[in-house]
Amino acid sequence: MKTSTLILSLVFLTCIGYLVIQKPALPTRLPVLQNYEAEEFLDGTTYLEPASIEDGLAVYAVGSGEPVLLLPYPHAHTVEPMAQGPIADALVGMDRMVITFDVPGAYQSTREPEGDMDEMLSAAIETLDRMGIDQPIDVVGHSMSGLTALAFAVEYPERTNKLVLIGAMSGFPAVLKHGMPKSVWKMTEADYWRFIFLGLKVKSGFGTLADHKRLQNIMSRESYYDKSMFTGLSIEPNDKHQGIPIREKVWGGNLFNQLDYSDRLSSVKAPTLIVAGRHDPEAPPACSEELNEGIQSSEMIIFELSGHYPFLEEPEAFAEVLQQFLNQEQSAFTISR
Repeated sequence: MKTSTLILSLVFLTCIGYLVIQKPALPTRLPVLQNYEAEEFLDGTTYLEPASIEDGLAVYAVGSGEPVLLLPYPHAHTVEPMAQGPIADALVGMDRMVITFDVPGAYQSTREPEGDMDEMLSAAIETLDRMGIDQPIDVVGHSMSGLTALAFAVEYPERTNKLVLIGAMSGFPAVLKHGMPKSVWKMTEADYWRFIFLGLKVKSGFGTLADHKRLQNIMSRESYYDKSMFTGLSIEPNDKHQGIPIREKVWGGNLFNQLDYSDRLSSVKAPTLIVAGRHDPEAPPACSEELNEGIQSSEMIIFELSGHYPFLEEPEAFAEVLQQFLNQEQSAFTISR
């Protein structure tokens, strides 16, 4: 029996056993939370004013200098808009103008979300067009926003100058093959099954806001090499009575649809920098190695003291590598470290 079949069988039997013994009330789908992040993570923070909000899509231009397109997280797993996050800060510090947007249904983008890659790419093109940028642009993404950056380079090679993929992957099959839970826990450990149970519950739309936060905390805690850097999301008593954020629901469907670009990596024509954390459990180095092997003009850098967030755990070294890559001529494509 294949390992995947065995795992699914065990999950099924565990769930059946729970139903027989506990006889719980059947779960119901609570209403999803649209633009939940804007209020949840405000906490005294002043959000940046978008450069424009048209048709419910908030677009940002931060800093000054040569523009760079920073793709936001399609599942909106951030505690601040992408325009105010650490990667944007690093790019602004390099005298680059960060162009980005809030994904529909999160922060200041009130557009009804669809949740597929077509939506993300359409919003990216709309953002560039609105900013009057029609020349090839450097494109940067991390994790699932890295998957979005990869898709942009595949679908719009004529609009991609250079590509930076940080802790990224070719698609959901690569994540399932190399990532959590088996990258962190053994099947005999409780968190292995807790991760699977919460993941299935949330991705299928039956989870609560409390489930969403628990899942994020489990993932985020393990995603730092230096565990002291982890700060968990606070779970409030009323969270168990609220639904999940809408982006979690609509993007989660791509897991079951097996969104995948592994067979199109050779379509990427732009010089590509691939950044991996040696201890990344969400997108282990094997994910980056697949990208490096499939993308013709690419170079891979591994940060030895980082997990999923090298821009947080090794910020100076990360900024140095990123700036060197973005500033060098394409004909002199090589990174020294």
